[in-house]
Amino acid sequence: MKLILVKKINEAKDTKSFFWQPEKKIKYLPGQFYYFTLKNLNYNDPRGSTRHFTISSSPTEGGYLRFTTRIRDYSGFKKTLDELKIGETVTGEGPNGTYILDEHEKGLHLLIAGGIGITPFRSFIKYNIDKKLIDTKIFLLYSNSLPAEITFSKELEGWSEKYPNFKLAQTITHPDKIKNSYSGLKGRIDTDMIKKIIKEWKINIDNLTFWVCGPPNMVEAMEKTIGGLKITSDKLRTEKFTGY
Repeated sequence: MKLILVKKINEAKDTKSFFWQPEKKIKYLPGQFYYFTLKNLNYNDPRGSTRHFTISSSPTEGGYLRFTTRIRDYSGFKKTLDELKIGETVTGEGPNGTYILDEHEKGLHLLIAGGIGITPFRSFIKYNIDKKLIDTKIFLLYSNSLPAEITFSKELEGWSEKYPNFKLAQTITHPDKIKNSYSGLKGRIDTDMIKKIIKEWKINIDNLTFWVCGPPNMVEAMEKTIGGLKITSDKLRTEKFTGY
């Protein structure tokens, strides 16, 4: 299917969202991904001209598709993507994927994101807000190296202040490099941090479903940490983002 680029915006350091208008309406679920193929590459890329990206928009946000990614100089695909002009087209195929949170997933959900792993969770949260799913409560613990790398920062903070069914906690893993004031959590996510925010949010850990998304090393570390909290495998869902 042909997709037309209608907008692109900066989200954080080296991170952009791309908005696409499909030639016909696409039905997808929050958390699914799409394949995008560029017509030509302006730079060599051994991985070719096709990538898959999680759809960071919610199905409730209209007819466009949005994906959000880090722009890397070493990726010929990403550099070409970043140079696309408004009105240019790519080929899309999808949706795909089973890492989904929709209205059928009632209860308490703790989302743990690392870096660009926030993208499916933005779709989860926005869908929950727009659909007014009062029986689904979402708690987000989001980790980045530096405040400048926090993607969807203003949106997430605004939603957490306005909507009682969404709570946000953020941590920075390199606090020694912070130049401006920062009042959030500091350090890598570990058992103590998870216990601390669960206590602050006044929720029972036994009632939580855990969702983890981010770079493979981060996800693997979280699997061990969450396992140490005696969380059973049916209460843990993970997604590893590679190549970012």
